[in-house]
Amino acid sequence: MKEEEVLNLAKKFEFNANEAFPLKDEASGREYWRISSETESKILCYLNPTKGNHRDFIKISESLLANNVDAVKVFHHDEEMGVTIQEDLGDEDLIKIFNDDNKDSLIKKSLDLLVSIQQSNIEKISKFSIEELRNQMNLFKASFCKDFLNIDPDKSLDRLIDSVCSNIQNQSWKNCHFDFERRNLILNKHGTISVIDYQDMRIGPIGIDLSGILVDHYYPYEENNVKEYLCYYADISGTKDISYLFEALKWGCIQRNLRILGTLTDLYVSQNRNFRLKDLPLILENTIAISSDENFITDFFEEILHALKLKMSSL
Repeated sequence: MKEEEVLNLAKKFEFNANEAFPLKDEASGREYWRISSETESKILCYLNPTKGNHRDFIKISESLLANNVDAVKVFHHDEEMGVTIQEDLGDEDLIKIFNDDNKDSLIKKSLDLLVSIQQSNIEKISKFSIEELRNQMNLFKASFCKDFLNIDPDKSLDRLIDSVCSNIQNQSWKNCHFDFERRNLILNKHGTISVIDYQDMRIGPIGIDLSGILVDHYYPYEENNVKEYLCYYADISGTKDISYLFEALKWGCIQRNLRILGTLTDLYVSQNRNFRLKDLPLILENTIAISSDENFITDFFEEILHALKLKMSSL
């Protein structure tokens, strides 16, 4: 959308904004704009109604807020127009403000928030099926390997996906944000962390969200560092078995990373969107690192990492 269109939409909701500027782009196709008057600002979110709606986001927002979780207040919604007017939580997302001095505090606050989300009572939230989680990983084979890199997947990749499905099925399942990473966490004016972009929340394996915050897409994977924070999570969640938590995180991470690698390259191949394309090498490198004890996949992953680096250098 253009700024004039956004301002006109804001006026239809009786918010007389005098300026609007775009915020982050999302793989979901949602557009976020900050709309500002002389006294306040809010967020306008637009999603083409032919591509989806805001119902789940609103329902989950209401449930999280009722459970005292720092989430987003929705002031107005028009389903036909595909618009919500939301609370403006500010610009201090954890990607922007993260540094060596505040890293420890912010990660622990994020884990506190994750436990609160996992323990919240969210009505009528659906549950992922193993087949859904498998199909998400199969996008890695189809879009990332075949379409993007022009490489035929090795049979070891099927064995890895089978192992992921087997292991995540047997771990604890709770409310799962499904993209619980620093991009979607904001340090608010109260000094606590608010969560955003939870429209895809379902009941899912705990390892997916744990890996989202502890196996960062913007830092190399460090096992000892991850295990230290798992100890903190164990204390606040009441799950004391660190080896169990690490296995849950590992298999959740592989599922999450294969899904994201497939999704981002599918956006590029099918829609020519280069959204976060630059993140691909480190996501793949972290996937290789955390799955290094699964020896049967090492050679194939190293092959595609080499092909990926060549591909990225040509873009």
